[in-house]
Amino acid sequence: MLTVTKEFTFDAAHYLTKYYGKCENLHGHTYKLHVTLSGEMQENGLLIDFIILKRIVKKHILDFLDHKNLNDTFENPSSEHIAKWIWNKLENIEDLLKQELEDPNLDQEIKQYLSEDGDLDKSESGKIQLHEIKLWETPTSFVTINND
Repeated sequence: MLTVTKEFTFDAAHYLTKYYGKCENLHGHTYKLHVTLSGEMQENGLLIDFIILKRIVKKHILDFLDHKNLNDTFENPSSEHIAKWIWNKLENIEDLLKQELEDPNLDQEIKQYLSEDGDLDKSESGKIQLHEIKLWETPTSFVTINND
């Protein structure tokens, strides 16, 4: 099995509603997110194209969290809750990948490269699973969720 990881960052504010101390006040973080997928390398030499993974994470995660007050999305936006939400959004990565590959705005050259004969049913879909999410709230504090 092979794993592929892409790193993302986003800025967001939050306050913890079930916490007593300075984190109960509104404050912000630059979060770092690692999304790791696993599977077997395809004939084209890839597990997944990083461009496609970036599009999926941007559309399903970053567009909802970046430069937002996380309390508008989560009752108690702890890193644990945020990481679990991200996991749930990306857990069906094969379905998200298939949706992305069917997007008419996706460059045809990328589609051709991802499925050498142009048949999307034989492309990356069906061979990939979400392996791990790591979410850093600070440079030294992070949450990990994986399928182990």
